Amino acid sequence: MSNFKHKKELGQHFLKDKNIAAKIAGLGEIKKGEDVWEIGPGNGILTREILAYNAKLTGFEIDKALWERLESEFGEKLELVKKDVLHVDWERRLGAGKVKIIANIPYQITSPLLMKMIGVREHLSKIVIMIQKEVAERMRAEPGTKEYSFLSIKAQFYFKVKYEFSVKPHVFIPPPNVQSAVISLIPRDDVYELEDSDYFWRLVDSTLRSRRKTLRNNLKYIISKEQIAALEEHTEINLTRRAETFSIPEFIDLYEKVRRET
Repeated sequence: MSNFKHKKELGQHFLKDKNIAAKIAGLGEIKKGEDVWEIGPGNGILTREILAYNAKLTGFEIDKALWERLESEFGEKLELVKKDVLHVDWERRLGAGKVKIIANIPYQITSPLLMKMIGVREHLSKIVIMIQKEVAERMRAEPGTKEYSFLSIKAQFYFKVKYEFSVKPHVFIPPPNVQSAVISLIPRDDVYELEDSDYFWRLVDSTLRSRRKTLRNNLKYIISKEQIAALEEHTEINLTRRAETFSIPEFIDLYEKVRRET
């Protein structure tokens, strides 16, 4: 990668350890001819390992300085989409079959990328991505832990989240200022059908707004005092608990009862 200057504004940290790239590709469990998307192929180190499985690979690369090198090395083996993946029409590009996403992504796009993947999850069979370790730990966190957050609930509501392994900064050029981790996500086939998903997520967000406050205090951000009183009178929900201790099934139960009582 000495011929290329990393672009800080694009969050570029190029992986240089082939063993880690091979490990990431291996976690994808890629079958011959399978559709795989790589987001930000960069220097191609992970691209080579994915193509070793004879995948049908599409790479999304925003950096013009990398296009020629990627096209020169991989040719027709790689369909190179020269766009920001967040501005691509995913629905149009995804066909009837399933796609795997395997990537070392720019960490700054983790949250919007997760939202994109949630929206098309029925088209995805597996996701293996390298992200900031702190974010990976939040995505897999259990109720009652300090890492448990809105992101934990959102990720686990739609995906089975597995923390695969940690990655030290020195295996990147340039080394990032944070630790990294690889996680795998498998779309759930048992996602609870929400009649009003926007309200559910606003409820979760509101109850987690002040972590140290009780459910009763945080519910005021979304329902009235009278509605909180009705909820306490007519349900068994313990309003003295903190929302950070609620499991996903408990949040669903809370949502159903709040809607019924309000």
